[in-house]
Amino acid sequence: MKLMSLGTWAAAVAALGMMLPSSVLAAAPIATEAVTDIALRPGGVLLGQVVDPQGAAKVGTPVAIELAGKEVVRTTTDENGVFAAQGLRGGQYQIKTVEGTSACRLWAADTAPPAARPAALVVSGQDLIRAQYGPFHAWKEWIKAHPYITAGTVVAAIATPLALADDDWDSGS
Repeated sequence: MKLMSLGTWAAAVAALGMMLPSSVLAAAPIATEAVTDIALRPGGVLLGQVVDPQGAAKVGTPVAIELAGKEVVRTTTDENGVFAAQGLRGGQYQIKTVEGTSACRLWAADTAPPAARPAALVVSGQDLIRAQYGPFHAWKEWIKAHPYITAGTVVAAIATPLALADDDWDSGS
C-alpha cells in the first residue's frame, strides 16, 4: 500500500511539472552594465575625471583603459582628478581604477551621437564587491523569482511524508 501511494504522489508531482509553462522555468534575464557614449577629442584624445561617491576629485589615481580585456592606455589623474588618454579609436572600452569601473563606447568627434558626453566620469569607491557568487547564488535568485513554485515544493515536501505516515497508521490498525 505504501509503494502504491508513493507512486501516486510521484506521478502527481511529475504531471504538475509538465503542466507548468516553460516560461515559469526560464532563467531570469541577466542585468548588464550601462554603457555611456563619449565623444573623443581630435587625435583620439579621451578626457575624464575620477571622483569619489560624494563627488570629490580623486588625486593621483591610476587609470587603465582597456579594449576587449587588454590594456591599451595607462595614465594617472591630476590634482583635479582629471585624466587624458591619447591615440584611442572608436569602440567599447572599460575605464578602470582600483575602486571603480565604467563601461563606455568611444566615438570619433565627427561620428558621435548628439547625446554623447564630452568626457568620462568614473565614480571610484562605490559598493564594489570583487568576488564570485558561489554555487548557490543561482538557486537563491531562482527561488526569489519563483515564490509560488518554491512554496508548492516546500508544501509537497512536508505533506508527502505526512501522508505516507498516515497511510502506515491506517493499514496497521
